[in-house]
Amino acid sequence: MMISLLMAGLIAATPATSQDNNLLKSFCLAAFKAAMAQAGETPPPGMGEETCSCFLDEVGGGAGIDAARETCKQRAAETYKS
Repeated sequence: MMISLLMAGLIAATPATSQDNNLLKSFCLAAFKAAMAQAGETPPPGMGEETCSCFLDEVGGGAGIDAARETCKQRAAETYKS
């Protein structure tokens, strides 16, 4: 929840620079890794990077944080099916 609020505040600042996107992606990857660790899962290589890139693209395109998270979670599940 705290990461979502932090990301919402950072994303609201426009225009976003490449440095901003790198910072947001770092937060996203940290949250992704924490969620996977909490679930006791080991993500496949590239899953975190792809999911966070998706998230930034979705939010940059005007999607809300929750909608972007859900969209990208579904895409990752489809892409990285076991």
